[in-house]
Amino acid sequence: MLVMLFFNLLIFAGPVLLAVNTPLAASYYTAFSFTCHQLDSRSLCVFPKEGLLAIGDCTPQSDKLVLGRNDIVSSARGEGLKLPVCARDVGIYGGMLLGGIFWVLKKRKDPGAWPSLVWLVLALIPTAIDGTTQLFGMRESTNALRLWTGLILGVAMAYYILPLCFQLFDEKREPKKK
Repeated sequence: MLVMLFFNLLIFAGPVLLAVNTPLAASYYTAFSFTCHQLDSRSLCVFPKEGLLAIGDCTPQSDKLVLGRNDIVSSARGEGLKLPVCARDVGIYGGMLLGGIFWVLKKRKDPGAWPSLVWLVLALIPTAIDGTTQLFGMRESTNALRLWTGLILGVAMAYYILPLCFQLFDEKREPKKK
């Protein structure tokens, strides 16, 4: 859980590094490029002139995909400092953190127990529909939809990743008796 909290905080540290104009920012965004495509039109930006919590689309959402990969994006809202991952990834990672919190609060009696895989498949369906229809040019998704489908998937993923972690750590602590 601490790893997911730290990772989510790292995502929102990107715009801060850009705002203070540190040379570390370029390396930071390069590091995140290994986990995400970072396309401008599929990413969210922080707009500092509107306030700290002014987060929105880096580019206008339209049927035209903007292939740019800029750390700082100029838009009608002003200068936007892009998050280092796309909107769907923000949803997935944030959902994993929220799902983990829900999972812990649920106080499971058997922390190594897995829910039925049906729930994971159901959580994948919105992302699959959104991504597939977009891939085949049927429509262009929006960042709000990407964020929500990622959030659904991320919450579900936590319910499978945390039991796996418990199983791995339990095996390391107490080796199974033959």
